[in-house]
Amino acid sequence: MDEFFNLLRQAREALTIKNYSTSRDKYLEAQKWAKDSTHEVIIWAELSWVYYYLQDYQKAAESGERVLENDPDYHAREDAARLLGYSYMGLKNFTLAEKYLQQSLEHDSNSDKQQFVKYELGKIYFIQGNYDLAYPFFMEISPHFKDASTDYFLSILFYLGFIHYYLKNYKIARENFEQILAARPMLERQSSAYYGLAFLEFNDKNYLNVISLCEKIVTLDRNFFDKETVGFLTAASYYYLGRNDIFTEYYKQMSKTHPDGRYSNELSRLSRTSPPKDLTLSES
Repeated sequence: MDEFFNLLRQAREALTIKNYSTSRDKYLEAQKWAKDSTHEVIIWAELSWVYYYLQDYQKAAESGERVLENDPDYHAREDAARLLGYSYMGLKNFTLAEKYLQQSLEHDSNSDKQQFVKYELGKIYFIQGNYDLAYPFFMEISPHFKDASTDYFLSILFYLGFIHYYLKNYKIARENFEQILAARPMLERQSSAYYGLAFLEFNDKNYLNVISLCEKIVTLDRNFFDKETVGFLTAASYYYLGRNDIFTEYYKQMSKTHPDGRYSNELSRLSRTSPPKDLTLSES
């Protein structure tokens, strides 16, 4: 018994200093000394977070499932369900992620930690294109994160900006993106705001503005998360400006870097036609 608690202490100490591999090994060793299911549940619950931090989402989910299956009265079910939701998000299983995040909120929807659950649920609905479901979550938690975390608040503004864009509330979308820039955030966050503005300028057919914004994006963040769309916006803008020479160069480059990309068909169509036939990004 003493060995179990000694190894548990070592595992927790390693977890505290983010030595996740050592923490995992100590938890697994402690598991061998577990006397009963109560001790095993403690191991599974804490080990699930270690696996999550190690980005081993499958094992994190398996450990979390064991907690809920073996202890119906587990004292922190909201935490176990939250971990399961995060793990299934890592596995891109948004159906199960939604299920467990909602379950977590059923046990606790008011504490500060649970506001992150609402944020992740908003992201899931956004990714799925369910903007009517994503919007209320982001609006609800916006005041909390405005005070608690600038980075999360600016991220919420980014999602709200695109929700309004896709719902054709262009004025509000622009206000959201400009609010991000007004906060003078880090460069990566600035790039995301310019990215949103580029969509709006493309929609308004302000192609020179689009090109300028796209140049800012790649200058500020060389590892920008959606270079493919930035390339498409730039290429299409040159096309509609009648600069077929530059468009052709972009088209060739994107055909190499994204041969089966989201915009392949549209770029191919543009290469075979001539302006002024127009489109909006939402149609591509």
